[in-house]
Amino acid sequence: MLTNSPAQTNAFVPDIFLPERTPRILIVDDILENLQVLRGRLRLKGYELREASSGKEALEYLEQTSEYLDALPDLILLDVQMPEMDGFEVCRKIKENMRLREIPIIFITARGEMDDIVQGFTLGAVDYVVKPFHASELLTRVKTHLDLKFSRDALHRNNALLEKLNREKSEFMSMAAHDLKNPLATIRWLTDLLKSGTLPQDKASDTLDNITLAADRMFRLVKNLLDVNAIEEASLMQHQGAEASLHLPPEVVNVVFIAAEVLGNYTEQAEKKGIATSFSNSAPNAHISINPEILSQILDNLVSNAVKYTAHGGSIHLITQGNDEVVEIVVEDTGIGISENEVPTLFTKFGTTSSRPTAGEDSTGLGLFIVRKLTEAAGGNIRYEPSSPNGSRFIASFPTVKRNESLPLQETAKIHQGNTKSMEEE
Repeated sequence: MLTNSPAQTNAFVPDIFLPERTPRILIVDDILENLQVLRGRLRLKGYELREASSGKEALEYLEQTSEYLDALPDLILLDVQMPEMDGFEVCRKIKENMRLREIPIIFITARGEMDDIVQGFTLGAVDYVVKPFHASELLTRVKTHLDLKFSRDALHRNNALLEKLNREKSEFMSMAAHDLKNPLATIRWLTDLLKSGTLPQDKASDTLDNITLAADRMFRLVKNLLDVNAIEEASLMQHQGAEASLHLPPEVVNVVFIAAEVLGNYTEQAEKKGIATSFSNSAPNAHISINPEILSQILDNLVSNAVKYTAHGGSIHLITQGNDEVVEIVVEDTGIGISENEVPTLFTKFGTTSSRPTAGEDSTGLGLFIVRKLTEAAGGNIRYEPSSPNGSRFIASFPTVKRNESLPLQETAKIHQGNTKSMEEE
């Protein structure tokens, strides 16, 4: 007879430590009256209860539940004197199971001989309560061991996160060092060439341009490194329950202005590659709450990628669309696309694709990871869709901020006029 004993959610008291969910307790006792007494005391404190009337029943339940670690009890109250299998044997079997051994066990029994108490602790129990007991004593011990359990769980999660971040940071630093080495070597070689005085004037100018390109690549890599570090510091603080932000307070902004400005910044670069750019807006209310620098960075990464991975004769279309509830910013290109099997890792830190920039541009492999983190931090989301025939569509969605007035469509056209040309005009 394994039964649910639901918690009374309105019965919480302020002195109890509660995680994000209600603590779960498994009571194991073969005597119904004992189960009823414990149930009544614990239910008043708001705990979620499960009950088993034998050691065998308890082990079967734990074995089934162990497949779903989030459903395991946080504490077990275990009687010693039970038929077929006593509490000591039940405890021994629980501690032999790697998935169950971390669950704290409190023995509750009439067997109060010192040998019994020593045996209970030797088997791995965290406490031993001898009947008869005071309800306040039991509740205090339960609360103490739940507090310790949740603190230990939080410590394990933090340690696992730190290990993951340290591992990723080491990988990233190794990657960064490798990527910085190449432009540094280029700058050193070209500088030595200039200093030699053997280059003709026309070649010297090209050499300076190459030095500038190498320095720009280094700047972008360092900027991405700093962005990732700021994002991960904020993520770690949030994981630890602390206030965290990217130190850029949100404002109510019109996405049309910023989107058009970012696209305009890449018009010249696109034209040099023979890529047409265009912009359109169909959002009746294009106001969202976000720091304008963060929005600019999100769009800069998306538009930059579109330019990198679109070949000569292609096109890039930036669209702002939506309704009174949501604004979508779409960056669509006719580029080389992304293979279906690479999509799941597209927005991860070290997610790479087999696609290469069409004109040999550099790529740090961090842009889309930064886009995802910044978008989510602003309360939005980012997704990818293939674009016909083989290009890409990246859609950043944000909830709108209600405004009395929105940007007129004719004003939108003025923003981008002169910044963007189609290839037919050339």
